Amino acid sequence: MSIFEYLIINLIFLLFPFLIYIIYINYKRSTKEKNIVLDITIISSLFLMLRYTPSKTSIASLILMNFPLLVAFTKKRTIVSIVLIIITIYNYTNILNIPIIFEIIEYSIYFVLYLILKNKENTSFILNIFISIKSFLTAIFLTTKLNSSFNLLQLLFTICLLIITMSSILMLLKEGKKMLDKNKILIKMEKEKNLKVALFKLTHEIKNPIAVCKGYLEMIDINNKDKLNKYLPIIKDEINRTLLIINDFSDYGKLKIEKEEVDLVVLLEDVKNTLLSLLLENRVELNIDVKEEEIYIDLDYERIKQVLINLIKNSLEAKDERRKLKITITIEKIAKYYKLKVIDTGMGITKDNLKKITQIFYTTKENGTGLGVSLSKDIIEGHGGSMKYSSKVGKGTKVTLLLPRKN
Repeated sequence: MSIFEYLIINLIFLLFPFLIYIIYINYKRSTKEKNIVLDITIISSLFLMLRYTPSKTSIASLILMNFPLLVAFTKKRTIVSIVLIIITIYNYTNILNIPIIFEIIEYSIYFVLYLILKNKENTSFILNIFISIKSFLTAIFLTTKLNSSFNLLQLLFTICLLIITMSSILMLLKEGKKMLDKNKILIKMEKEKNLKVALFKLTHEIKNPIAVCKGYLEMIDINNKDKLNKYLPIIKDEINRTLLIINDFSDYGKLKIEKEEVDLVVLLEDVKNTLLSLLLENRVELNIDVKEEEIYIDLDYERIKQVLINLIKNSLEAKDERRKLKITITIEKIAKYYKLKVIDTGMGITKDNLKKITQIFYTTKENGTGLGVSLSKDIIEGHGGSMKYSSKVGKGTKVTLLLPRKN
């Protein structure tokens, strides 16, 4: 087998663990874990070379055995460096049959140089010197042991090739660090994006109760006690709902669903009363077509109210000015669910827009944020249900909500 074949086989065993390490560090963020894996990688690289290299008597093979140690030096892994020095000394003395004291002195010098220069950023100079000295000494010992002629040209070629190889390995690790830095930047950008999403959702959701409060405040007559008694509790409830939304988004990413036994019919009437001023202002007819007088179900009252208000407001904003808008809410019992439908006679949604409607940030409204539908979907799924849109342009839209029934 030629020197090139020996070199290639050694390089495969040397590089393979480091390639796995580079892939690993881009998925793990714990520095402690990365250091442990790096130590295992360095030791594994040496083990593979010692265990599976076809020939350990070539200059290239013997020099390559020192590369894991050099990586440990460059990565400032002192304890691992000591372990590798002991292993390397043991293998060199066994292969070359030289007194162990010589190897101890030689590697002690390398280790002292490492301790002196480990705080320096540029270690390539000392690494190249190490390879040159080690290559020369190994060549002398090897030619003496095998009683062969000393081939200076082959030695120089091997030294140059090994220097290039080591530089390539260091560059590979450097590129791996760059990839890790880019990954950290992407993670930071993702966090910033999530923050923006939270702020957009917060802005979108608090507009609804504020709009309701504004509508009722404009309708209040301080001289009319009946209107005061009717509208003030609604305004108070909407303010409480606004505070609830703000509190929830202060802990964004942890959507809390607090279920309790609720009469769904009462909830629908509450939604209708809450939006009454907007419905009257826009001359919209809202019908609640429910046959049963009471439908008890476990759900988060404020959350489902929030979803229904979003759906009705979306219907209001998509009404066809050429005809009166009608919104109908129905409830049907199927299997283990209650099927709640919100049907309107608005302009409808195109097929392309229908496919994207639940995507975050997607909106066809000029001043929309594209977050209302996304948040509503999260709330329904948080209840163990589902939300589905169907629509025909010019005829209207139907939103079907499935909510689990009580056991």
